[in-house]
Amino acid sequence: MGAFTVLGAIIILTGWFALMEYDQYPESERKRIVERIKNSPAAIIAVALMPVGIVVNMLGNAIGSLWMVVIGATLIFVQSIIVSLLFWKRKRWKSIVLLVTMIVLGVFLYMPLFM
Repeated sequence: MGAFTVLGAIIILTGWFALMEYDQYPESERKRIVERIKNSPAAIIAVALMPVGIVVNMLGNAIGSLWMVVIGATLIFVQSIIVSLLFWKRKRWKSIVLLVTMIVLGVFLYMPLFM
């Protein structure tokens, strides 16, 4: 088993939460959500934050650029906060747990930059 990273935990928890909550919507609501995402540039950007963040982070690690790693991690972290807030009205308690967890993981993620 590989090393456990804070960024990996953020990616797994955010992806799991989004997929589990999306799966609980009825089929008609899912289609409406997909159409709303297709028609909104802001929603497309919000959805693209994690994949772009992963690619930027990997490139930063490959070439040894700390700033690319930080920018990639920040994109992933921002999307995790957005996901926790998107489900605020549907499942408030899960959303609060995810938001608090992401903030705590974010503190651990950025702590080495300030030490």
